[in-house]
Amino acid sequence: MAMVRAKKNIVSYVRKLKPRKDTSRIEVRVVRLWRNYNKESGNTIEMVVVDKEGTRIHASVGEQLIKKFDDKLREGDVIVLQFFKVYDATGEYRTTPHPYKIGFFHKTFVGIANDFPTAVPEKYFVDFSDIL
Repeated sequence: MAMVRAKKNIVSYVRKLKPRKDTSRIEVRVVRLWRNYNKESGNTIEMVVVDKEGTRIHASVGEQLIKKFDDKLREGDVIVLQFFKVYDATGEYRTTPHPYKIGFFHKTFVGIANDFPTAVPEKYFVDFSDIL
């Protein structure tokens, strides 16, 4: 009788995410996290996460899911995300240059990432003299 091994969950990089309901598995550090309110979407948890390559992306948790994810998300934590939606980042207020955002839904998995570097490349800081 042949043994069949389950596929190992392969970790994707943030730069490879595309818009659709995604089964990608990413490991990221939560670099910023805040609560937000607006008339259209109500209360939300907003965050910026960064992967091992230093690529950042914005992620949002809608009002209906705050209770489910509130205790699993802390600024500075390194987490695994799986089963999330990737969609176009629109609007005037952009937290990252990434063209997409991550949206949590009821099946989104949040876990602890074990093998994440303490320092990641910082792609977004430039020398002040380079700006002028």
